[in-house]
Amino acid sequence: MPANAHDVERIETLIAYASANAEAYREAANDAEGFRAAAPLAHRAQERQAVAAHLQAYLRAGPADESSGDLTLRAPVVAVRRAAAPTDAEVVEAAVRDEGELQAAFEAALDDRALSAPARETVLKAYVAVRTGTDQIRDLRRALRDGP
Repeated sequence: MPANAHDVERIETLIAYASANAEAYREAANDAEGFRAAAPLAHRAQERQAVAAHLQAYLRAGPADESSGDLTLRAPVVAVRRAAAPTDAEVVEAAVRDEGELQAAFEAALDDRALSAPARETVLKAYVAVRTGTDQIRDLRRALRDGP
């Protein structure tokens, strides 16, 4: 098990954020009109679910049993704002806004001096995947805004 109750509380909060973000991305992918936006949004949903699973595995097994594989290769509180028939650009814009909240939660955990070293390593690995996904969604937003 993790080193202390503080680690568990912090990681459970991140699991909730990542799970909610995954669900928001699934909904956004369903709302998207074209493959150009739907596919990357669905991929982000899978990645966010992988982040949540990574953190859950840490809580179940503890740091000694955690695999050291690259989290991004294991691709399997946030809400997409719904509107009537949103455009792909609007759907992606909502996802980008939600990314900021998720990223801030991970950054707060990494800044937490009370977090144990094994928990911090687990959170950092998940944060790298979150940050990469954030950058890719922002790139998609720019591409949709700037046109084909």
